[in-house]
Amino acid sequence: MQPHDGTDRRETILRVACTLLQQQGYHRTTMDHIAHHAGMSKKTLYLFFPSKRALVEQLLLSELFVPLTPSLTPEIGMEEQLRAMIFKMADILLCEKRLGLLRTIIGETNRSPSIQQLMTELFHTADSKTSMRNWLDEQKKAGRLHFDNAADAADHLFGLTIGAPMLSRLAHCSPARDKDSLHHYLEEGLRIFLHGCRTTPPIKNRADQ
Repeated sequence: MQPHDGTDRRETILRVACTLLQQQGYHRTTMDHIAHHAGMSKKTLYLFFPSKRALVEQLLLSELFVPLTPSLTPEIGMEEQLRAMIFKMADILLCEKRLGLLRTIIGETNRSPSIQQLMTELFHTADSKTSMRNWLDEQKKAGRLHFDNAADAADHLFGLTIGAPMLSRLAHCSPARDKDSLHHYLEEGLRIFLHGCRTTPPIKNRADQ
């Protein structure tokens, strides 16, 4: 088997698993089903993934926990770095394929302790290695931004930008924004976030003076 053949088969398995999970749910999707729809034997499938849990874990990591690495080149300023990360995150998370997978996983966490445990573990792992949180922490240390806690600041940033469009899509509350409308919304959220985290000392500190 050529290396690229292995990569292609792995991608096929993940794609098929993603589709079947959304159609059938976690428990009804078996390794037999995945192998059949991927056009390979169950034995071949197990060469790539030793268990269904390992397969689903890799699927979630590759689709929902995509690492975002900011550009640290000197010629790109702080605002442009942040803008690039948020727009990239929007491209990733507001994709209908990933939204469909996320809807399925949210539903499964209420019914499946194994999925609930897996998501908890993945969130814990992702949180300890979050590029956005680390990036914000670096900006704070450099004196460019002010906030109490980088993890909370990352949550506030997400809420001001991608949070509402993502929630409305997940709950089918409103149709998807067109590209221009989404970009305007993200820019406004970034402006509000940066305005609140500029180098001016926090309000509680100013009140003590």
